[in-house]
Amino acid sequence: MLGFSPGQGVLRPAEAAGPLLSAKASDPNMPRSATFPCLFVRPTKPRLRADAAVAALLLLSPLAQAQPQPPEPAQGLSGRIGLMLATTPTHEGSPNRRTIVAPDLALTYRSREWGTVEFGQRGLSWTAVESGRFRLVLVAQFDAGRKTKDPAALDPTPGDKRLAGLGPVSSSTEAGIGLGVGPVMVVARQSLGDRGAKGAQVDMTLELPWALSDRLSLRAALVATWADRDVMQTHFGVTAAQARATPFPAYTPKSGCRKVEASLGAEFVLAPRWSLQGTLSVTQLGEGAAASPLVARRSATSAAVGVAYAF
Repeated sequence: MLGFSPGQGVLRPAEAAGPLLSAKASDPNMPRSATFPCLFVRPTKPRLRADAAVAALLLLSPLAQAQPQPPEPAQGLSGRIGLMLATTPTHEGSPNRRTIVAPDLALTYRSREWGTVEFGQRGLSWTAVESGRFRLVLVAQFDAGRKTKDPAALDPTPGDKRLAGLGPVSSSTEAGIGLGVGPVMVVARQSLGDRGAKGAQVDMTLELPWALSDRLSLRAALVATWADRDVMQTHFGVTAAQARATPFPAYTPKSGCRKVEASLGAEFVLAPRWSLQGTLSVTQLGEGAAASPLVARRSATSAAVGVAYAF
């Protein structure tokens, strides 16, 4: 399915909140900064969208719990190949939009001895340990960087000519490790090499599958991303030299919440191996990112639709 696929499972209401929310509920004097910063920020009108997404996921959890467990996936190689059409902002915080046409490729190899290896839009992952509801995952991801011109429709790299003078951000690779329990997955990743963005990020994902029928299935996800100072500077900062070459004032963000994204994906089986897929997502930048002069819109929506062949 088009979009992220960091974890699988069914959410129980007590697990949806996890220790962070339960600690907050049991101790009214706990400061918000003591919890995951992407999930607790000062309430604003745009923030209501993310709150509504969280509430929707929690309301869906009893329905997901009632769904029958899917059969164990077959061992060996499987995958899908297709074509997708997407509309998205030209970069994070951009007031402009673009349409992208891109291939949709995913490969999975399952082995009882070696676990599960997956390759998709986000990169490569290896589920080295999977015991009951617990998972240990090693990841290698790809950051496309950012251009200072309008990319072609076939180029998925973010970019916009409004950023001219800042200099491009080169593509880079990241490596990390993830721990998952049921529908919750936490992945910490660190950039490698001297190219592109440098620094560390942490993603916390809550994902719920929901089968409506034999042909139609849904998958809801909520992802909160924390980034260190280096990553925030690369994507949202403006140095003194860049400020002299552009209309943007200098800005140096601190580490903190980069963004929160809620998405809903759907898959409809057209034939035994063919399916129609779609994703709708809403993203809201954290306070430090939203304060950047490069950001014109804190909240944004993206949508994608595609056809895929499974093998």
